[in-house]
Amino acid sequence: MSNSILITGASGNIGTQLVQQLSADGINVIAGSSSGKSINGVPTRHVDFADEKSLASAFAGIDTLFLLLPLVPEKLQLARNAVAAAKAAGVKHIVRSSGAGADPQAGFALPRLQGEIDQLIIDSGIPFTLIRPATFMQNFATYFSGMIKIGALYLPQADGRVSFIDVRDIAAVTAAVLKNPAAHDGQMYTLTGGAAVSNAEAISLIAQATGKAISYVAVDDKSAIESMKSMGMDDWSIEQMMSLHQLTAAGYAAGTTDTVQNILGRAPITFASFVQDYRQSWL
Repeated sequence: MSNSILITGASGNIGTQLVQQLSADGINVIAGSSSGKSINGVPTRHVDFADEKSLASAFAGIDTLFLLLPLVPEKLQLARNAVAAAKAAGVKHIVRSSGAGADPQAGFALPRLQGEIDQLIIDSGIPFTLIRPATFMQNFATYFSGMIKIGALYLPQADGRVSFIDVRDIAAVTAAVLKNPAAHDGQMYTLTGGAAVSNAEAISLIAQATGKAISYVAVDDKSAIESMKSMGMDDWSIEQMMSLHQLTAAGYAAGTTDTVQNILGRAPITFASFVQDYRQSWL
């Protein structure tokens, strides 16, 4: 049975790894991105979630859709557009990249938004699988690398612990689902690392690997908000980011699951292994 797969968000953290892993396994995959430029040498389609014609063209002939939406104020409407286009195109299965703790009734902004979008998928009538990863280890090598390089990570997360997951594990689990979506129909997979780690512990591992003096500094919410405003972030984005910081500080990001082990047959990548693999990011 044919299974034409489209990976939206193919140029991002998860998408890049996903395209690489599926291609390495000999799976015919189509990459989707807002630019439409070729990604890793695989066929690529232009995807604009705000444009009905773009979605109709991108989803044409697709059996399995990996849906990764941008974090923008109109995210919920973009999700509605994607679901409508998927229905019209006859997509047989949606695998959505969501987030740990997604719940339409959540007390924090971003998990609530993710939950609302998940509910759209559930109610669509299209077979689905929801992938709900915890916070990415790779954030330390991307968003936080500048701060870490100059000696300190400043976050309003108090001493909260996080069950960080490596993006490579997210991609590996998602690839397994995309290869055989029917076997994962209706499942909601929360993906975490094997243990919860504090920012202080994470920074200590990076310091040891690089030989640099680096510290974690817990800042208050007001200082964090002022810093984000100074960087030009809009109020909506600040609200979403602060909700993640606040739920982490409150201890809600520390839970672990055995989903990676169950699906991949191996333990999740540890934070220590991630640090060794990404050491160059902080030099």
